[in-house]
Amino acid sequence: MRSSRGQGTVEYLAVVLLVAVVLGGGASAAAATGAGADIATAVPHQVMRALCIVTGGDCERDRAPCDVASSTASSTWSANVWVLSVGHGRVVVVDRRSDGKVLVTLTTTASGGLRTTAGAGVRIERGRRRLSLGGAVTASATASLGRGRTWVLPDAPTATAFVAALGRGDDVRRPDEEVREGGLDVALSGSRGGVAANATATGTLHGTVGVRADHVTGAKTYYLEVGADAALDLSTALGVAPVGGSGRAEGNGQLALTVARDGRWVGLAVTASGDVSAAARVPSGGGPLAAVLGVPTAAGRRWVAEAHLDLNDPENLAAARAVVDRVRAVPPSPRADAAAIAKLAQRIADDAVVDLRAYALDRTSDGFSLQLGTGLAVGGSHETTTEHTRLIAARTRGLDGRWRPREDCLKEARA
Repeated sequence: MRSSRGQGTVEYLAVVLLVAVVLGGGASAAAATGAGADIATAVPHQVMRALCIVTGGDCERDRAPCDVASSTASSTWSANVWVLSVGHGRVVVVDRRSDGKVLVTLTTTASGGLRTTAGAGVRIERGRRRLSLGGAVTASATASLGRGRTWVLPDAPTATAFVAALGRGDDVRRPDEEVREGGLDVALSGSRGGVAANATATGTLHGTVGVRADHVTGAKTYYLEVGADAALDLSTALGVAPVGGSGRAEGNGQLALTVARDGRWVGLAVTASGDVSAAARVPSGGGPLAAVLGVPTAAGRRWVAEAHLDLNDPENLAAARAVVDRVRAVPPSPRADAAAIAKLAQRIADDAVVDLRAYALDRTSDGFSLQLGTGLAVGGSHETTTEHTRLIAARTRGLDGRWRPREDCLKEARA
């Protein structure tokens, strides 16, 4: 059961008694009509929400809108001479929410680092097809600085016009949120290919720290993210018909602390997410063959698990501050550090509002890369990627600790 948020004030007791009387009466009436189970489930939720309101907590978290669909368009380029590498990326994400609003986010990133290449190779991508010639192994360590801006727009037509304005470089209004972040990626890739067959494999580890400023509320969110991804592409030819397949897997974890305008710690979020996608390529006209084999021509899934701990609760706040104090402690104490982290983890497990989401994912890429590692190493790449997601499952563990399907979100996803 969730921890008590009040101090036994008259107002606190009055609200509890009022909710118990009103909803208790409703439960009795509903039981007579066969709906008592639903009301019985709603009673503890409404009681917890009433207590939350009295104590000034984050009481709408388990009713927050869901992201029901998204479209992402990204463009990146990089160039390297000898062991030095520079690059730039631009990403536009359009998120449609269950409350009808649309979020448009524009992120630009500049990067630089070190890259070493052995061998020589060319890679060309078109949609879900990939061709590699030659063979090369590349290792890199790249630092990046990014800036993101997010606008909350009332509907899809407004968002479409807004994205077009961004594409033209028009002046637009001040964003609702801004993000500044820095990251480090360490990557290893290898390719071996020819006209008849080719194989490409890549793996990346990355870490990011950043701050998100909400210009509407004045709150700031400080976050740390770590993750990894891997991709594998294999193709060959049967006669003159190309066949093959590719797969990609990604995983990320993020810890975020939100601080109100007046400096109060108000929320802690722990997010885990992952992507798994695959594509199969069969000979032209092989649609029936793919159907018989049960092999999808393109398929992907994204999952997101997000836990929000309300730091307006004194016990939650104390657990969060204890972890930060241990991070700052000199000299460190592994036993004390582990105890503080375990206590915070238990608070999250017992007290957090948890959202679970699953999305259908479709991703395609166009681009090329060229790497020459003999003599004066030179290379470059350019890639454009489009990605679409659609919500297919959603559940939330609410203020009362009970799990509920988010039918409101799924209804909007199907619309």
